[in-house]
Amino acid sequence: MHLWFEQKFGAPFTPLSSAAEMLGRHASKTHAVAARLAGDEIEVLAPFGLDHIFSFRVVPNPILRNRAAHEKKAARAKAIWPELTVEPWRD
Repeated sequence: MHLWFEQKFGAPFTPLSSAAEMLGRHASKTHAVAARLAGDEIEVLAPFGLDHIFSFRVVPNPILRNRAAHEKKAARAKAIWPELTVEPWRD
C-alpha cells in the first residue's frame, strides 16, 4: 500500500510490518476486524474492539485522514443495511 496510497489519496503511508498492523489504519474502525485460524482455534484481531459491529455503527478512524474512503464504504454498507448508524468524519 505504501507504494500507491499517496498517489491515490494524497497522504503518505508508512510501510507496514505485518498484515495485522494494517487493521489500525482502516478508514473506518468498524471494518478493522480480521480472523485467522490458529491451530484449532479462531483468532480474532480487532484493535478497536467489536462493539461498533454489534451496535451497527460505522465509526471513522482519522489516523490516515482518509475521509473519502470512510464515507464511500459507509454509504455502500448503509445501502445494504439501512439500519446502520454512520458516524460522520470530524475534522
